[in-house]
Amino acid sequence: MLRRTPRTPPLSRPSCGNDSGMPWLVWAALALAAPGCKGDDANADNDGDAGTADGTADDDADGGSGTEGDTDTDTDTDTEGDTAGIEIEPAPGGIRKLIQREYVASIELLLGPEAAAVADPPADQPQEGFDAVGASILSLDITAVEQYETSARAVADAAVANKSTLASHVPCVSGSPDASCYDEVAAVLGRLAYRRPLQQVEIDTLVAVALDGQEFGEGDFDSGLKYMLSVMLQTPSFLYVVEVGEPLEDLGFRKLTQLELVTRMSFFLLGRTPAPALLDKAEAGELATTAQIRAEAEAMVGSTGARQAMNGFFDEYLRLRNLPTTSKDAELFPLYNETLAESMRQESLLLVNEVLWEDDLPYQELFTADYTFVNDALAELYGIASPGGNFARVQWPAAQNRAGYLSQASFLTYQSGSLRNSPTKRGRFVQQSVLCNEIPPPPPDVNPSLPEIPPDATLREILDQHKDQEGCTCHQSTDPIGFAFENYDAIGAFRTTENGQPIDASGNVDGLGQWQNAAEFAAVLAEDPRLSTCLVQNLIRGQIGHKETSGETDAILALDTAFVEAGYRVRDLLVEFPLSPLFRYVDEPK
Repeated sequence: MLRRTPRTPPLSRPSCGNDSGMPWLVWAALALAAPGCKGDDANADNDGDAGTADGTADDDADGGSGTEGDTDTDTDTDTEGDTAGIEIEPAPGGIRKLIQREYVASIELLLGPEAAAVADPPADQPQEGFDAVGASILSLDITAVEQYETSARAVADAAVANKSTLASHVPCVSGSPDASCYDEVAAVLGRLAYRRPLQQVEIDTLVAVALDGQEFGEGDFDSGLKYMLSVMLQTPSFLYVVEVGEPLEDLGFRKLTQLELVTRMSFFLLGRTPAPALLDKAEAGELATTAQIRAEAEAMVGSTGARQAMNGFFDEYLRLRNLPTTSKDAELFPLYNETLAESMRQESLLLVNEVLWEDDLPYQELFTADYTFVNDALAELYGIASPGGNFARVQWPAAQNRAGYLSQASFLTYQSGSLRNSPTKRGRFVQQSVLCNEIPPPPPDVNPSLPEIPPDATLREILDQHKDQEGCTCHQSTDPIGFAFENYDAIGAFRTTENGQPIDASGNVDGLGQWQNAAEFAAVLAEDPRLSTCLVQNLIRGQIGHKETSGETDAILALDTAFVEAGYRVRDLLVEFPLSPLFRYVDEPK
């Protein structure tokens, strides 16, 4: 069973006044669940004109209405079979702002592709390498709040101009609707947008906004509908995912409600707000057992939405999305331009798709594949035969010793400078992002200057002098790995010499192994157990939104064990995540 060292009692639902020192938005998400906080005069218009992204009070995720099926935590009788023996100290609960791709995908589900096309949320601010971590710890400034308002207005206009998706949720908006349709839109679409049933006061507030908008529009129903949708899309209940759970008094932490769980599952596996059928199951108490959760996770992973969500994750994780804005010296690299950079990005996403979805291969294949995907521009860069236009799968030339993502131009280009490649950057990415080894910054007393360098020195010879500096070990951890890719220049083209000297791509790192070239390094990397564990950690950061904690160690190792037993198939790992206690439980809100 789940175990935890006794600690202070779990946080109780707060009173209406925020005198606890708790961050405003966390208090706001919790406060309206407290008796006496809902429906009184002070809170009658919480999600109305003032209830926008600036942090106005909002309901908690289960709506406080008693409609959900898992308020009695003893109903989850099948849970302990998959969590036996796992020590867990869950990460804090709280709220997390939707990141851009989640916001846009959710708009598309709610209001259609035309509305999603004009959605323009504020830029994400990554922390720990991922947008979702930044979204869980950084607050909005006034510029971001205003951008959410501008985006909501544009989305509402597009949704009303193209009503087919909205009408699929709320049929009454078609034809000649009367004012009663506003109540239905507020209740039905509001439930989808907020990921929980609305309180009557919230429905009344949204309807009041719509009626005012209709009056302002001289009786036009669509005018009121636009105002209602605009307000709905600015509320904290839409913009933030609430994950506070219900207290488990015997353990001292909290279990996500079924609505919160299905919401986390949908954003983790599909990258968007839950569909109506998923909310129906949560409200009916049909996500109470391990078997029920597994079945739902398998269905999600088997859908096209999972491919799109994982494309978004790997686009971020592998830094592919940064390529179109990566600059290179035009004189040194005349082949390089924004179009080629976008082709590099697509090449890597095609490899991800092949490994994860088309062939369902072990995760290591992403790093060891002896093939890649090229169009004419990439074929010219790599010095291989043109596929004749569109992307095609081709074998890597044996003489170039390439393998997998780390030999693709996307990695080699982004992890380089504008004038030359960078073994340090390339090695640091492998250590920190692929193996999850923290590289400490150089000590403040290290002398960065180097002795006089011969004009024909190779980059390896120059950087080798850093390794010998007393007190600095960072280059010893990064550069030997980066040297494995010295046969590829700053945009990934193959080369055999530098400054007239033959390139040495060999290397050796204690605890990792030794190699002679990039392909051999890839084989060494594939055997390292940290490779799979690090993917688990990166999924926690990128898809749940927090850096893994020491209290989650047992649960992470259990997920990694399941990953190994599944033959390192990422799809199986994704199914296992919602069953893990680190996914289903949270600590007191931060």
